[in-house]
Amino acid sequence: MHRIARVIGWVGALTGIGCGTTTAAVDAGPRTDTGPAPQAVVATAGGTVDLSCVGTATTPTPGAPTAASLHVYEYLSHAAITSGRIELFTNDRLAATCTAPDCSAYVTDASGNVPLVLGAGQWFAMRLAESGQSAPLVVFDQPWVADSGEVSVPAFSPSTINEVGMLISRTFDASSLACVSGRAVDCAGHVLANVRPRVFVDGTEVLSGALSDRSSPRITGLEGAGPTRTGLTGSSGDFVGANIPVSASVRIETWGTLTADTEPVLIGCMEGSTVVGGITATVIGPLRSDYAAGSGCALAAASRP
Repeated sequence: MHRIARVIGWVGALTGIGCGTTTAAVDAGPRTDTGPAPQAVVATAGGTVDLSCVGTATTPTPGAPTAASLHVYEYLSHAAITSGRIELFTNDRLAATCTAPDCSAYVTDASGNVPLVLGAGQWFAMRLAESGQSAPLVVFDQPWVADSGEVSVPAFSPSTINEVGMLISRTFDASSLACVSGRAVDCAGHVLANVRPRVFVDGTEVLSGALSDRSSPRITGLEGAGPTRTGLTGSSGDFVGANIPVSASVRIETWGTLTADTEPVLIGCMEGSTVVGGITATVIGPLRSDYAAGSGCALAAASRP
């Protein structure tokens, strides 16, 4: 079958976390970017960066019902996640419990698959329960296929998380903290390099600690499986947040410099939750106009210079 790996930013989610003190800055409204030295945002596949829909984009409207398969596998070994409980939220809003009609629970088969019928291009959210094969996984704002095929979702075993965590100098502690991961894209879905991720938990920004403190938070862009020197996204558009507090109110912003010699501005925002010992993953597209009134992303968009 045609495989479409639409749930991305996964390498970033593999970082380890320790039980250190979270460094934070209060989110006080309109902001400028005080992070890494600005570099103009580029589309890694070439061509012109399309940010024409920033501030006007909306949640996609589902198309015709489309039958396809959701495939879940372990990131490094590529082994299928079998007998894994998946809670699928068709309204793209994760809730504490899985209740019909907005949520249905499934169990992956011997090939790690769940056959589903969703609207073409529809956003969905899912939660993969912890098992011997994988750590807890939360995924949201992900599009279903536009034709028959497969949406592939990498999951992560505890050993994988520990192994890759060493690459960014963090030590994983699954007892109290979480990870976030994502990929920055433009209006056309092009992957964006030189984008800075910023993570806010309960309205407070989580800031990276010193590299010498393996238990501190770290939020950075990725180049392959390792962090970029600049902290901005590399050619994959991926980023990671390690040592993130657990909360039902997490906001991930992306900031970018649109042209040379200009200050970075807010270009994207998504909201979700984090889980103890687990990974939250999403694709961060351009700012939308239909965030819930009073939400963190709505307020961030309103304060955009």
